[in-house]
Formats: sequence, C-alpha cells, structure tokens
Amino acid sequence: MHHPVSRAALLPLLAALALGCAAPPAAAPVDAGRTDVALDAPTPDAPSDVTAPGPLSARIEGAGFVYQGEETCLTVSHNGGPGARFAWILEPDGVRASTERACRRWSDLGAFRAFVTVEARGMRAEVSAPLRVVARPTTPRPTASSTIAYDPARREVWVVNPDADSVTVLSDEPTTRLAEVPVCDHPRTIAVSGPTVAVACQDDGALWLLDAAGRSRRVAVGLGAGARPYGVAADPRGGRFFVTLQDAGRMVVVDATTGSITGSVEVGFDARGITVNAAGTALVARWRGDAEGARVVQVDASDPSSPRRVGVGLLQVQEDLDSDTDNSGVPSFLGALAFGPSGRDAIVPALKANNVTGMFRTREMLSSQTTARAVLSVVSPGAPGASPSEAARYSFDDLDYASALAFSPQGDRLFVALQGAEIVVALDPEGFNITGSIPSVGGAPQGLALSPDGARLFVQGFTSRTVRVYDVRDLSRAPAPLADVVTVSAEPLSAQVALGQRIFYASRDPRMSRTSYLSCASCHLDGEGDNLVWDFTQRGEGLRNTIPLQGRGGVEHGPLHWSANFDEVQDFEHDIRGGQGGLGFVADAVFHSGGHDAPLGASKLGLSSELDALAAYVASLRRVGPSPFRRDDDAAWLASRARGEALFRSEETRCATCHAGPRYTDSAFAPGTRTPVLHDVGTLGPGSGQRLGGALSGLDTPTLRDLWRTAPYLHDGSAATLRDVLVTRNRDDRHGRTSGLSTAQLSDLETFLRCVE
Repeated sequence: MHHPVSRAALLPLLAALALGCAAPPAAAPVDAGRTDVALDAPTPDAPSDVTAPGPLSARIEGAGFVYQGEETCLTVSHNGGPGARFAWILEPDGVRASTERACRRWSDLGAFRAFVTVEARGMRAEVSAPLRVVARPTTPRPTASSTIAYDPARREVWVVNPDADSVTVLSDEPTTRLAEVPVCDHPRTIAVSGPTVAVACQDDGALWLLDAAGRSRRVAVGLGAGARPYGVAADPRGGRFFVTLQDAGRMVVVDATTGSITGSVEVGFDARGITVNAAGTALVARWRGDAEGARVVQVDASDPSSPRRVGVGLLQVQEDLDSDTDNSGVPSFLGALAFGPSGRDAIVPALKANNVTGMFRTREMLSSQTTARAVLSVVSPGAPGASPSEAARYSFDDLDYASALAFSPQGDRLFVALQGAEIVVALDPEGFNITGSIPSVGGAPQGLALSPDGARLFVQGFTSRTVRVYDVRDLSRAPAPLADVVTVSAEPLSAQVALGQRIFYASRDPRMSRTSYLSCASCHLDGEGDNLVWDFTQRGEGLRNTIPLQGRGGVEHGPLHWSANFDEVQDFEHDIRGGQGGLGFVADAVFHSGGHDAPLGASKLGLSSELDALAAYVASLRRVGPSPFRRDDDAAWLASRARGEALFRSEETRCATCHAGPRYTDSAFAPGTRTPVLHDVGTLGPGSGQRLGGALSGLDTPTLRDLWRTAPYLHDGSAATLRDVLVTRNRDDRHGRTSGLSTAQLSDLETFLRCVE
C-alpha cells in the first residue's frame, strides 16, 4: 500500500539527492518564507542575520512577484562562506539548480514556492520563499465600468447614488464624505479620466461630464431617448469615455473634454458592463442570458473614432451539474466584468440561473441549492477576426449573485462582491481558491474599488447607502472596517420602502433563503425580469417566463403571475418558504392558522412588518421609460405607428379587448370573487402545467408596457419575437385576429407594440 508523502517530508531527501550525498546532521532549519503573508506585501526576512558567523542561516532574495515568461533570478544569502553547496527546487515542476543564483522563466501562472538547501561548515539550512507568477501589468492599466471609482490624482473616491439621483465624493485617508452632488435621473456607473468625471444617467438618456476639482457639471451629453446608458469606462489611453446603451444596444465613444460623440458601434440589446484594455480592446457584457447562453461582445476600439465589432462570445448553458455544490443553468445578470491588470483575460461575475432542471424538462426537482448561485466566467478576447471565448467558469457554494469585482495591482488577487450574502471574498484568479473574506460589507454591494497601492478596498453598498473601507493587506482574519460612510444626506425612499428594498436583495437573511442562495433579486434584479423560462411544475404551475416587476406597481395591474395565483405581494411568503428554502417572515403559528397558508386565502397584510415592507417596495416599482424604437421626428415612422395603433384598437384584430385601457391588460378578479379573468389564447401545451396544483383553464393577460425589453414572449417563452406572437404562435386567431393582415400591416402593428410605454 502506498502512502502519500508531504512536500515538507520530501525536501530533505530531494536536497540530499541534489547535493549527491547523504544528509549530515544539521542545525534546525530556518524557513524564511513560511510565514503567511498577503501576497501584495514584501516577503518577510529570515529572523537571523545571514552574514554573521555562528549557526548556518540563509535567506532567499528576489522572491515575491515574478512575471510570466521573463527570466527571474533568485539568490540565496547565507553565512556559510565560500565553500557552501546549494540545492534548489523551484515549483511548480521541480526545476533544480546547484549554484548560489538560480535563474529560470516561469510559464505557469499561480502561487508557488522556491526551496533551497545550503550546506556549509558541516551544517545544513533549508529555507523557502513564496513566488507569485503573474502576467506583467500593462501601462496604462485596463479600466472597467463600476458604481464606484478612485481618482488617483486627487486621492478621492466617487460613488453613484441611483435612488437619490446624486453622486458622492469621499476622501481616501481618512475616508469622509466631502460632498454629495445632485446629478441626473438614476445614475448607474461612474468613471474618472484626468480632470473629468463621467456619470451614466440611465433614465435621462445622457452622460454627465463633471469637473473633478469643482464637482460641477461641465456638459450633459444627450444619448437619445430610450437609450438607457448604463456602463461608462474611461479609455486607458486617456481623453475619452466608452458608454454602453442598454436598450439601444450600442457602445458610443465620448470625448472627455468636449462631450462630442466621436464613434459608435452596435453591440446588441442589453449592453451593460464594459471593460477596456490598453490596446483598445473592449468587452461588453449583455446583461441577461437566454436558452442558448449569455453573451460577451468584443469591440476593436484601437481607433476610437471608428470602433468595430469583432465578434460575440457565448457563455454556454451547463447541464447535469445539479448537486449541493453546483447547479445547471446559464449565466444571468452579467455584472461588472473587468480585465485583469495584464489586459489579457477578463472575468465576468454573474448568477448561474437554472433554466434547465424541472419536473417537466428533466423529471428532477429544483431545490434551493440547485436553483441559482454565484458564478465567474473567464473570457479571453479573440484574435483579429475571431470572437471572444469562455476559457473557464467557477461556481460558488452557498452564495448568490456575484455583482462586482476588482483586481489587486499585480493581478494576484481578485476581490468579488456577493450581493445578497453581503460579503466580499478574495480569490486566487488562477485557481479560484478563496484566500480570505470580509463579511457584512453593506447592503447589496454592487461596486468595488481599490486604492492604487492595493492596500484599501472600498465597497459600495447599494441598499445601505454606504461605502465601507477595509485594509486588505492581510486577510488571514476578516478585517474590521476602517470607515463606514453614509453616502447620502437624506434617505431618498420612505422608511418602509427602504426596508423593503433591503429585504428584496438580502439572501443572507435566513428568513429569505437557505444558506444565502436566493432572494427576490435573483430573478428580478433592478426590479426587472431575467427573461428566462423556469420549470415550476413542482410548485403546481409549469413552464413560466419571468414577468418584470418594474412598471407594474405591485398589484396595480391585477393578480400576480401568468396563472393569477397570488393576489398580494405578501403571497411570496409561499415561494420564500418553498423554493427558496427560507424560514419565512410570518411566524409559523400565524402562517398555519386562519387560512394564511394558502395563496388567495386570508390576507397576509399586517402579519409581518418585513413582508409588508417588501410589498411596499414592489409597489414602488413603476418605472418603464421611453422606448428606444421611438422616432418622433420621423414622419414615416409616426404614420406607421398610427396605423398600427388603429389596427390594435380595431374590431378587425380585437387586440384591445384583453389588452385594454391604460394598463393594456384586463387582469382582475371577477367582482366579489377570487376567480381571476383568464383567457385560453391557444398557447397552452403539455409544459403549461397547472394553476395552484389544479387545472389551468387559461392565462392572465400581461400588460404590453415595455415589450421591447421582455423577449421571449408568452407564458412559456415559446415566441422569440413579436412576429412569432402575432403569427407563428397565434393558433386559429385565438390571440387576436391577425391571419388576415398583410406583411405591411403586421409591421405597422409591431411598430406600435414596440412603443407601448
């Protein structure tokens, strides 16, 4: 039987073999590198004076950071005199040397050790030192869009306050709030380029350029009604910003001085996060995945006046991975991706949502551990003419959505924010080994920034309105915050709505979820929907296309879900206790009495202040915004839209019979009953399942507001486009009378539908 031998046990044997003799008795070894230290810190010296006579001692010089592919020489300092002999062993492949100076090129990235044995004066000393092989960082460093940005020239930190329509400026050391600056409607990300700070104003359709020193607006750059700018990243080469337009599906280049738009390229709907390296290669993440996968778009912006789309990389759906440590599914809600300091590869934080498993699709049940989890994807840019590709993927255990990340200056550590768990973890970006963690970093952390020396980490908490600062040089134990700064002078939401927002995002609350896996935001980040089709057969339902919350105002549009199985937001207590594995917000004794434990049963209003706050927050989600398809200055478009609206409201199509009134829906309960108004529009099939475990006779009418951003369509996602809804999936004209419409009339109807706001 063979027994494993530790590396430490092999050292004396290997050293003896390398020296060509048996190991003589030796003094106690001096290990200069076995102290656990942060990799950004200098390698500690050996405790002994290696130049003084006496017991043999040694120390390795030149260890620490090593650049991949570049020759690096290590020297052993010792007090053995001129007759000393040496035996080096260099990880990872055991390269040996027998001279005082050992040189080699490391091809593998990662954390390794160098070992050397010194024999002299009848004694032996064994020492080792850590090596961290990294790719050489570029100058200038890559940039990425973020909710928080560090200004190295002024040693200040800028952060967005989306709900307060402001940005806040903080000093670095000590960290204090210097100013809160009112800006635009719904600022999402922020970037610094020299004297200019850029703010992406999502609901104003604009990019604000601020003077960093004066903290005042210099120019507002209009990007188009309905464009919904989201990500802004400074060009590493200086002088301009790259901005993603989420609904317009474009990336634009904006001059940092004049605000003029100098370039534009189509990157596809849902463009959000962006990262740019020193060569002008940009990667843009499309926010939501679909049945095929998630997508990262590569843009060649080496000539920023003429950016060119290179290709689209697919982050594929994974199957057959369901366990207590992983799940099947697709990367969803792609977060703030970023190139490493070398600009070679980028890492994309996301949620892996299980759109694979379910009793109808796979005859397997979803559990709280297999529904969704945090995931990181490594994306490599393609060579000229090639698309980017996913090189690796890492799934977290017991943690939800990975929302943001930041690299240490040398790229040896990766900090990742886990939104619902409200923690930050530090990882080795090569092997994804977790090397430290910081708990309780603030509500829904969505942005990370590091000081230029990598010593201090700034964490933006979206729902707590905070920036917490940590010394991250040594993460052998979780650090306490150096500062905890509130970024707004006044809470922009009511107390109840603010509490509900915090609950909405917090998977760490055991009442919401088992082991921090799930929260409301897992499917409804930003109050929107993930545009995925889930198999909820085990819940007594069926295949269900996620419905957005934004623009619906809670129950203002009628009963909830495709089967109208909930009549109040508080009914989500059932999903929390069921699929999410949470303990629930209502006391068990109360929940299981008086008919409260049945959807559509006795009202749960007033049973839990937290559940009522959650309902208040969901009711506050009324934002829709203008359609990017509007062309109000185009006479031909206006005429097409008018013809389409006339068709929509006509007796010929009867679309407005169900999609009625300003809500564009007849969703309701029959007067005086809990019986919903449902319609069988010919789209029910084997996967449609049930309603509350019983027969499904029809479907609740969804609103038509914001159709442009909610594909695929229908309850089971079986219509990829509006034309599919009107024609392909409109069996026997049961979903509006469209079979007699000409191609031109169908186009007019689509023009109208794409602009229902």
